[in-house]
Amino acid sequence: MASAHSLGFMPFFATLFALCVTTLAGSLSPSPFIVPVQKLVNTSTTGHSLVRAGQARLQAFSKAHSQVNGIPGDHAALAPPAASLTDQIVTFTINPVVNGKNFSLIVDTGSSNTWVGANPENRLQPGLGSDLFEVTYGSGAVLGDETTNTVNITPGLAVENQSIGNALLSEGFDGVDGIMGFGPVDLTQGTLLTNAESTIPTVMDNLFAQGTISNETLGVFLAPTTTDDPVNGELSFGGVDTSKMTGPMSFFQSTLPFWSISQSATFGGVTIMDTTTCVVDTGTTLLMLPADAVTAYQDLTGATLDSTTGLLSITEAQLSNLTTLSFIGTDINGETQHFDLTPNAQLFPRAFNTEIGGSADDIFLITASSGSNDASSIDCIMGQSFLQRTYSAFVTPNGNPDAAGTVGFATTPFTDATTN
Repeated sequence: MASAHSLGFMPFFATLFALCVTTLAGSLSPSPFIVPVQKLVNTSTTGHSLVRAGQARLQAFSKAHSQVNGIPGDHAALAPPAASLTDQIVTFTINPVVNGKNFSLIVDTGSSNTWVGANPENRLQPGLGSDLFEVTYGSGAVLGDETTNTVNITPGLAVENQSIGNALLSEGFDGVDGIMGFGPVDLTQGTLLTNAESTIPTVMDNLFAQGTISNETLGVFLAPTTTDDPVNGELSFGGVDTSKMTGPMSFFQSTLPFWSISQSATFGGVTIMDTTTCVVDTGTTLLMLPADAVTAYQDLTGATLDSTTGLLSITEAQLSNLTTLSFIGTDINGETQHFDLTPNAQLFPRAFNTEIGGSADDIFLITASSGSNDASSIDCIMGQSFLQRTYSAFVTPNGNPDAAGTVGFATTPFTDATTN
């Protein structure tokens, strides 16, 4: 994020990292645990699937928001749809060890349950749990027993007595073993069948409560996916990794039961989106915006909707005229901040054009319509395409799950990169 009172990030800001992060987030750990993030490329998805997955994710976010706020509904459906996780072009995973078994778990800031066993050949011993858990994810679901185990995230970083689901039945998780949920703890409410009103402390909650990390902060660094290297970023437990930043971090109040930020958007200085609340989600590929915002963006860029992929498409001439897409919000200090997506950052990675049904020389955009302008629903997601141009942090203040959390953004070497 850059201040509205400045022209952008200048080199001297690098000397202010520690001061800015400590002031805004509250004593973030100087020595967090760093865990590499792996990427899983899905060669069988399509552009249409990416759009539908984003829209399904939004619908599930809206339903969960209503339930957490007391509107009657099926509490077993608090988490977002599995299809929106495994249908992405890239899924980000980490590889913890539980009870001597290695698992590949999706890194998901949009849900909060942690569970394993999506692969029937790689499950924990069944029947050890004291309760059953169920999470319905729209077109996918998981049912199993909730057990307590030590989760070894990486050498030296273990969560003891972590409540973890062991799937007996699951659908929609091809190629992975389950999820490690990094969302707020409220999203676990209703997932235990005999204790529907209870919540399940998350991995981050327990790491802080056990004194393993000094503050409940998760840092996320995701690089644009352009190489065959399976490592595609890192998670930082208990603080942020300032070596991945090129500017100071600005923090914003999260107001939903999900990690979120309230912001408006402009394209070339023209407002295309009034202030709305956007979920910050590692489980969505695209930048999902309200329908009227995407219409305005399409009109200004001259983009057309490609019938083959379902994504917005532009010509080489339109690319040369593409300008900055800015997201503008007010940080926790009351200062106006903006983050700018350069023309290149607005492009879908051309290395994956043929994977989603397009041609190698097509030029697609990462912005897609939520399909809604309903102010009462959630219709905006800052997905992977945005997060790969930022360093993001998710902070539960003082480890108190009942307190309003904050989301932070800073620039990285990839903010202005031309990787797409």
